[in-house]
Amino acid sequence: MQRSSSVSSSFVDAPTPRCHCGVTSPIRIAWRCDYSSRRFYGCSGYGTSRKCSFFQWYDPEPPARYSDVIRRLLERNECIRSENTELKKTRQELLDELRRLQQSVHETRAELEAAAAASTTMEDHMLASVAATRRRGVVIIVLISVIVLLVFFSDRSR
Repeated sequence: MQRSSSVSSSFVDAPTPRCHCGVTSPIRIAWRCDYSSRRFYGCSGYGTSRKCSFFQWYDPEPPARYSDVIRRLLERNECIRSENTELKKTRQELLDELRRLQQSVHETRAELEAAAAASTTMEDHMLASVAATRRRGVVIIVLISVIVLLVFFSDRSR
């Protein structure tokens, strides 16, 4: 197995150090801009209530160019995360607006269906009223005709 030329074999073959707690220290990766992606030994209680200050670099310090590239990549990654958060927020706003519009369409459809039903009922009433008016008109014409005939025949009979 070949090793990277930037790490000496004696450095890699060195025994894993123990922290002040007496526990073997795992290799961790630094993500702060000053030390981006640089590996180090740190206490296994890191991030817990145990307060052990053990720290030892695993990797030799990288060339400045590496740190600069990694820092810019981390910054770009943060920009992408921020854009992603904004896009998710915009997506949620659009989904909320879509739901409101769908609800509005549903309500408008219900109102239109109710108006159409009322219009149909009104049309039925109007047709019934027209039919009743025609019948009354026919009855009135028949009555007027009967009256005219009675008057006509009563004047003739005198």
